[in-house]
Amino acid sequence: MTLQEFISLWQAQPFRAFRMHTRRGEFIVNNPMCAALTPQMRVAIVVDDTRVETLSLNEIEQCEPFGEPMSLAEALAAVPSETLSGRAQLLSAALAASALGTGGQATGAFDQGKIVLLPAPALNGVDVMHVTVQARDGQTIFSTADTRWNLHGVEQFENGTSLYLHHLDHPAAEQRIMLWPPDKGTFESYAEALPPSHLEKELHRRDAALAAKPAKPVEPPAVYFREIMVKWPIAEKDGWEEAFGADPPSLDPARFEFVLVPRTVSDSRQVRNPCLTDIMKEEIIFNLVDTDWDATGEQEKRNWHLALSHASSFGRKTTLHVDVDRRAATVDEGGTLLSLGWIERHLRNFALYELWEPMIGALLAGPVKRKHPDVVIPIAGGFNAALWAGEPRFPAPFLQPHIVDSEGRTILDLRATTWSAAILADAKRPVVTLVFSSGVQETPRATNPYPLDLDLVTHRVTCPNLKGSTTIGMIQSMVRRISGMKWMLEELPKWFAKGQSLEDFQ
Repeated sequence: MTLQEFISLWQAQPFRAFRMHTRRGEFIVNNPMCAALTPQMRVAIVVDDTRVETLSLNEIEQCEPFGEPMSLAEALAAVPSETLSGRAQLLSAALAASALGTGGQATGAFDQGKIVLLPAPALNGVDVMHVTVQARDGQTIFSTADTRWNLHGVEQFENGTSLYLHHLDHPAAEQRIMLWPPDKGTFESYAEALPPSHLEKELHRRDAALAAKPAKPVEPPAVYFREIMVKWPIAEKDGWEEAFGADPPSLDPARFEFVLVPRTVSDSRQVRNPCLTDIMKEEIIFNLVDTDWDATGEQEKRNWHLALSHASSFGRKTTLHVDVDRRAATVDEGGTLLSLGWIERHLRNFALYELWEPMIGALLAGPVKRKHPDVVIPIAGGFNAALWAGEPRFPAPFLQPHIVDSEGRTILDLRATTWSAAILADAKRPVVTLVFSSGVQETPRATNPYPLDLDLVTHRVTCPNLKGSTTIGMIQSMVRRISGMKWMLEELPKWFAKGQSLEDFQ
């Protein structure tokens, strides 16, 4: 929020009470005398008539007017004089403290709290971090020890701390806890504040309830498997030649145009992308333009033999024997005729994993049956990633990884979301790098500068372009809530920032 936006609400004539929505919770300004601006242009607000919170304008996410319009005289008359006097004293002390550079804490009774991290033994390899919070006198006021709550983020403000937890049995659900040492804390907003001991007791109760009913993997609905199934028809062969012993004019070989479109790939090499067009019908029947596929073509009557190689797989080649009449091809020495539409999609999707053996094996096998992935990628440590085609409305390359451990337990699942991901598996460790892309079209099309490194054992997620860390569970939660790249690019730095604060305490 800008200074002008805040002042326009705070000093409005007539005045309306408004709520301030912030990362710390919700604060209500029901009277102009409840708030003030510090010399540093921070908002000081009286809370519960007992203390003052100071917030930067950047912390205020939204202000929501809700009261009836009233004049300044009416607003002041609605509050007892002793209450107004007490608020004025609190604000005066806060402004004086701010001017002296003491952080604006009016009463001196509140502090951020001291964070003490308690690493616990890993559970099935998953990193576990407990935490205690101490007041300035050294007394422990809150602890997650002896629970299955796992800390993945910390944020501290002038007189309090926010903890971000997930449960080992519900890794995709986040639990935020706000603490105002020494004697208040809440799960939601200051209005529901409790003594920290009560908060800790409730956290233990929730821990037992969640442990008793572990979260089950969210399986894609039946409609997802119906939607991703595409029929890949093969045209019937024209019977003219068999009946009359000659080609009809419509099957003149010259009606098919084969071109190679030059393209420079990432290492400055040149490839030539193939494109085969039926000129008479003005129909492109096979197209790998704007990919890293290189090709040469040899015509045999009206058909073509296309030798294909990929910039990522030096020395590897495969050949398509294209029957233009049937819009299909056989691969290498295989005798199975496959739809050119399916072959094109499969080859375009190769850019997302670039492993030749899984690709060529799946290519020779042809279109998969219902409830089967297009490709399966092995990962060190017995993990694997099944790559699913996703809904046809999302253009290729588009594959949705479903990563499971050696016992088939889900680690991450992008199925039934709008998300695809390029995947690179470490050759020796159970670590994968994912670069997410959204099937939702955006203008201009957004690119993703944040490759995510997922440790499939510890469930920790890092990024070379972001400080901090998050967890696989939080990424899983994110892809279910967010559909577009623009929103993800805004969210990821926030999630990693929580983990950055956590690392500062280690």
